[in-house]
Amino acid sequence: MAQTSPKATSPKTLSFTRRDALRAAAAAAVLASCKAAAGPSVAEAASAAVPNPTLRDACRAAGILHGAARDHLIEPEDPMLDTLMARECDVVTPENGGKWAVFQPQEGNFDWGRFDAGVELARRIGAKPNWHCALWQHMGMPDYMTLPASRQRALGIGESAYFSADGTLSEDNYWPRFTAMVAAVKQRYGDSFYRIDVMNEAFFWETERSHPQEQDRYGFRKGMWWVVAGGTKGPDWLDPFFHHIRKEFPSAKLVINEFGIEIDEGWQQRKRAYFQTWLTDAVKRGVPIDGVGLQSHLMAGKPYDREGMKGFLRAMDRLGLPIHVTEFDVNEKHLPRSWSRAEKDRAMAFLAGQYLGDIAGNARLAELCWWHLRSDLNYISREMPELKPHPSPYDAASRPLPLYEASVQALRGRNRSG
Repeated sequence: MAQTSPKATSPKTLSFTRRDALRAAAAAAVLASCKAAAGPSVAEAASAAVPNPTLRDACRAAGILHGAARDHLIEPEDPMLDTLMARECDVVTPENGGKWAVFQPQEGNFDWGRFDAGVELARRIGAKPNWHCALWQHMGMPDYMTLPASRQRALGIGESAYFSADGTLSEDNYWPRFTAMVAAVKQRYGDSFYRIDVMNEAFFWETERSHPQEQDRYGFRKGMWWVVAGGTKGPDWLDPFFHHIRKEFPSAKLVINEFGIEIDEGWQQRKRAYFQTWLTDAVKRGVPIDGVGLQSHLMAGKPYDREGMKGFLRAMDRLGLPIHVTEFDVNEKHLPRSWSRAEKDRAMAFLAGQYLGDIAGNARLAELCWWHLRSDLNYISREMPELKPHPSPYDAASRPLPLYEASVQALRGRNRSG
């Protein structure tokens, strides 16, 4: 996405009413009551700052599973984080550990370390593991599971991420490779996952350059899986993957996981329409899909399409598809750099509260999973350390941020019954 000028403060994007300001101030007061005076150590200060209720408490009261991602390569030993996750998590996503490129980097060569660590953490704290993700249409695949570079020109696809000099994926071998990978995961972990992201990011991130050359008429990326599984024949090319994973993991919630449908911009609105159409038709076809995975990487400072999202959520509710918020965080890079930390936190909390309240008020929210509980561990902090951002509900010392209290308030008494 193109970054907007830090001086841009469109009333449509960033305006707050007096009621909003009072609500934010009240939330800050409640949050302050959770914090203890600084003790002799960061760990003791964090321990003293346990909020009441916890976010997990608020989610459980609304019938929602609460959790977060954890990557044991990025933070291999972090007892304070593990303590926080034990307090807050009913589900754990091994952030990168469940991606094909990580656990099977070469054909026949498995490295389960990062996947094992996430699954073991979930078991140790009494949570359920998620599998993110069985298939990724755009990235996250080892080189041998991409298309041969020699096919790129003939296919007329400009995106080079789908191709590699070492790529050997083809129409003849994709299915036995897929089923063998699923069998290996099943053998190691059994039917233990709460949620499986069967396909991740199947629909295109539309740009002027990419549209329509890099996407089909149903909005799908013309990626490696689309090529080998018959995407040219119609929108049902994804169906067999769902049917096979349902057979192997009958207890898991199967979702299609997508990003970029929340903003009031034309490409996201079109993507949302593509997504809704596919979901509607998939339910009619009897595809074993149990919910909708919304990554929900929100962009503070960008216009949130609230009415459009409400319509989408109500449509999912009519289909009987619960919403799984799978990778929740709030990005502040589009907010004015001149704003104080408190001003940024208020704007981000306001957006998160609106978004979660809209989901809970218009659909069945089954799961709220953060892309890390602590802000310092979120990828946004690694990519933009100069901002010292707060994309997650806790800070580096495991103290709750305004984003936390806004989420609690948004979920109180608002979730639809199952």
